[in-house]
Amino acid sequence: MINFVEYQNELSKINTAASTQPEAFVVRTEESYHQSIRNIARSIAGQMRDCRLIMLSGPSSSGKTTTSHLLKNAFQSIGIGSTIISLDDFYRGERQAPVLANGQHDYESVDALDVPDVERCLLSLIENHHCTMPVFNFEIHMPYPHKRHVSLREHDIAIVEGIHALNPIFLDKLPKEGVCKIYISVKQGIYEGSRELFNANEMRLVRRIVRDYNFRGAKPTRTLEMWPMVMDGERKYIKPYRSGADYTINSLHTYETCVLVNQAIPLLKTVPADCGQYPLTKKLIESLEKFTPVSSEFVPQDSIIREFIGGGIY
Repeated sequence: MINFVEYQNELSKINTAASTQPEAFVVRTEESYHQSIRNIARSIAGQMRDCRLIMLSGPSSSGKTTTSHLLKNAFQSIGIGSTIISLDDFYRGERQAPVLANGQHDYESVDALDVPDVERCLLSLIENHHCTMPVFNFEIHMPYPHKRHVSLREHDIAIVEGIHALNPIFLDKLPKEGVCKIYISVKQGIYEGSRELFNANEMRLVRRIVRDYNFRGAKPTRTLEMWPMVMDGERKYIKPYRSGADYTINSLHTYETCVLVNQAIPLLKTVPADCGQYPLTKKLIESLEKFTPVSSEFVPQDSIIREFIGGGIY
């Protein structure tokens, strides 16, 4: 197993780099992350020659989508073709998920997906090198009427990304020799001296607040109020299976908070005092205000940070 790469995560050093050489700071961080992805691709190509599926799992706002594309590019650079499949396309649709005790639908549950259809598609890719799969419309929260046909050439790999990609409900139905498992998440917080300023979950929350506002029409209040349910879903459906991964990716980008602060603070300041998550909101604002801002113009278009601030190519 290739364990996650640890990055510099001390506030004073981050701010020094952000204030003295912001562009170089971003470039160094991006190159380190991209190199870790290339290392994993080469390892899979050299050690797991029969791999037909890469199951890429991780909690919300970990950077799964962009990382799957970076993996695809890394494989292409060493002569291996690949295609990307998102498990999100297998969502059953609005109000078609298990119901919690409070009456809300549990869209974090694996049973919010069409589990038999996922199993059918993955097995077909391994056994027949092709499958027909649904395409989900996130604007109306229902599947499109059309389907997507996926075909793999002889040595191609399917990169299957989604929060439930390591769930045994799928993996137990697949031949072990045909599957490689990757877990991705923010694996470090940010420290101010010996005090943890942001924990890893709060780093992802800031990413999600910015992303949900930019791309999903969700105000920060809604994202904050949903966060406890998201975290509960991660504890039940994602984190129990991370130890089974063949590789672990740390998606922390140490410059990211310096960029996200430009959008995150104004958004957080719109949260009303009567919001149940207002104490957390205040903590996030106070912590974010300690970072030296960095312009988003330095962030490359293929960075996972573009998933949250916009302007990315993926």
